[in-house]
Amino acid sequence: MNYEEKKVIYEKAKRIIASDLDWEEKYDIIFSEEISSKFSLKYCDPDTSYEEDVLAFMDALDEYMTKQEQINRACRL
Repeated sequence: MNYEEKKVIYEKAKRIIASDLDWEEKYDIIFSEEISSKFSLKYCDPDTSYEEDVLAFMDALDEYMTKQEQINRACRL
């Protein structure tokens, strides 16, 4: 999957987090085949609540996408 495809999924995940859905619904969507399975991330999963699990994943995804954006930008120079 290329950077642009990852970015589309990332933006979708951010919209889900910002939505009015409850945290269990956000969890179910974020940890679906459509989103989390598209990324191979290592992060500390707190296993405490839906909210904490989702936010931990999103922190890791934010960091990953920031690095990917830097790599993508450098490759275009």
